[in-house]
Amino acid sequence: MIANHCAFLVCCFAITSNITTIESTRNHQITPLRIYTQSNCPQFLLTIDELITFNKKSISINETDVRNLSNRNAGTYSDYELKLKSIVKLEKKAKDIKCSFCVIANSKLLYLKDLFVKLKNGEPFINNEGSVTRLKEEAGLIIHILVWGNFVTGKWLWIYYLKIIAISQYEENKRYIQENPFEDNQLQSGVIDFIKKCVTDNYLPKTAIKSDLVSKNPKVYENIFSLLLHSRKFADILNRRAPLAPTEFLYLKPFWDDESQFLFRQIPEVNVDWSNAKQRHDGEVAITKEFVKNHTWVHDPYGRLEHQHLVIKIIDARFYCYFSVLLYIYEKQFSILDQQTLRHNKILINNVIANALDLMAYKDDFLVNIISEFRFGIIRDINDIKYILAKSKTKANEILKDLNGVSTNVIDWQSFNINEGQLSADDLQRIIDDLKLFLSDLNRFCLPFEYKMFLHFVDVVQSSATKIIEL
Repeated sequence: MIANHCAFLVCCFAITSNITTIESTRNHQITPLRIYTQSNCPQFLLTIDELITFNKKSISINETDVRNLSNRNAGTYSDYELKLKSIVKLEKKAKDIKCSFCVIANSKLLYLKDLFVKLKNGEPFINNEGSVTRLKEEAGLIIHILVWGNFVTGKWLWIYYLKIIAISQYEENKRYIQENPFEDNQLQSGVIDFIKKCVTDNYLPKTAIKSDLVSKNPKVYENIFSLLLHSRKFADILNRRAPLAPTEFLYLKPFWDDESQFLFRQIPEVNVDWSNAKQRHDGEVAITKEFVKNHTWVHDPYGRLEHQHLVIKIIDARFYCYFSVLLYIYEKQFSILDQQTLRHNKILINNVIANALDLMAYKDDFLVNIISEFRFGIIRDINDIKYILAKSKTKANEILKDLNGVSTNVIDWQSFNINEGQLSADDLQRIIDDLKLFLSDLNRFCLPFEYKMFLHFVDVVQSSATKIIEL
């Protein structure tokens, strides 16, 4: 797993109070002084910086940026401002790389179109196996870099990658491929539109739409992939991980036969009726199985995402239920336990929630904000905890209402089952341990890949630095 080699360290940055404030029930503000975000390891940052692109105005990640981006904490607001500038620069560098790769991909589409015609006419695939393997590996490396940094990948990139996978398994797929998969309008328009956007944003020259840009600048192509494939910093990771996830994983085959009821087992101390969600899930699995069995993904990789979106909602709902019951116990203990024990319990909650936030690829702005409010907010009394709890419960109920397919606005889909008179530290630890088990099982279901890989494929992960600046 990537995390074993270069973990995304959960860190926090000092920010001013105008970024996020919430009104408590006593008409004062809970002001989070910090927000959760992620850091990157220096090896990753240095490799990103070494990649050259077609951009005439190169974006450089200097030593100060590396120090800012790999540092766990930014103690002052000035430190935060510097770090935020470095984050924006890193996101721009990632887009710069993706823009250049899009030009490279566009230049390869003609070869891939012609290859399909040759294969259709009977030419043995083995004659082109090396070239196709290289293209698949190159696309996989770019996706891997973007997922590693939680940068936006984009549907066109996944479509390009999956269609190369399809052609690399031509003998298995040929009876399902009726039309040239590389003449697909979704792929063509996705690539062209993205190149045009890159030109508009000054990442590419105006001539970028022409395929000869790659042949006229061979050093760009050679640099990117020779560095990624042979860099000592990345070779042991990227060479092994380059194939990325098979189509069965992206269409959630590990969740098709959920004998352990991972998605629907009861959460300790909270009652939730999962029956409607389970019924919907079983129906979506049956349809998705046919989608994969009939190789429909070869022509339309994004033609069937209902199951994926449903699973994301179920996992999000379960997480907010966990978070709500943890806050509920903490609130009940707030007036009973001493300050030292409360601080210890808060740290326990923070640690497991931070792990969940990283696993979920920071995709949920609401989750980032509400966790930051609890972790870093100025909490003056029990009503502040109650307010954060109410927000978490409301979010859980919104998702559960959607899962249950009802239109009623006022309904509580979760009820706590806790003996308040006998609450102890063990009750909190028991819920934390169960949440840890849930996160561990989620990782296990996704092995040897990561849940965030699937989230990027569904295109629900978006960069956040620009939104923070706008605030």
